[in-house]
Amino acid sequence: MTTRRQNIESELHVLQEAVASAVHELSQPLNVVNLLADNALEDVANLQAAGAADAVVLSGLRRRVESIVEQAGKASDITRWVRAFAVSINDGAADFDPGSVVERVAGIFANDLRVAGIKLVVDCEPGIQAAAGNEALFGFALTEAILWLSHISPRPMRADSQDESPVRRILVLCREDSTTGSVLVTISGDAEPSGDSRAAARSGALRDADVSAALPLLTRAGRAPGSSLAVSTAGNGIQLRLSLPISGPVLTA
Repeated sequence: MTTRRQNIESELHVLQEAVASAVHELSQPLNVVNLLADNALEDVANLQAAGAADAVVLSGLRRRVESIVEQAGKASDITRWVRAFAVSINDGAADFDPGSVVERVAGIFANDLRVAGIKLVVDCEPGIQAAAGNEALFGFALTEAILWLSHISPRPMRADSQDESPVRRILVLCREDSTTGSVLVTISGDAEPSGDSRAAARSGALRDADVSAALPLLTRAGRAPGSSLAVSTAGNGIQLRLSLPISGPVLTA
């Protein structure tokens, strides 16, 4: 192992330790916020039941506290996503809910993409079964694919345009395929390939080398036992389809 590689691995280890510590510290006040919000909602419910305060005021207070709970939940989702990096990505397999991971990643990045003129659309089939694999790897692979598609999407409308709605779309579908015993996660969007990828897009397919270079985490997820990755192009659109093996009973919300 070269000295440079040893230094990089050492720096990465230190960064992971620092992130793990920061996430732990952040989780503590988030837990307190959630606890206090739950207590406040309980107090509001008791006051409403007793008719001991103005109903309109209490209703407004309930909505504000519920908004606090919602925002704290989003922050908790972000800490879970960051924690996955802190503990590193290994090859161990376990049952996980791919739909929940998709929703979590979308919740983190959807607003930033919207500001960039890209609408992130998620359509996960309810009641799909658990997938067997590495949840952290899947989450980062999905993030990698979404951000990659956002970077190669055609430029959005000019800032001075009268139409403020997003002009490009990235679609993430999550479906169960009972015939193959798998969960299919499809990420697709408009694209404007550059360099060698442009010719590949016109021919209707990207080379494995192109995908491996651009999406190493997604490629790794597709090579996991029982999983597969298919990439196709049509016109200016690129579709990434990751197949994950089904394992375990149907998950319920």
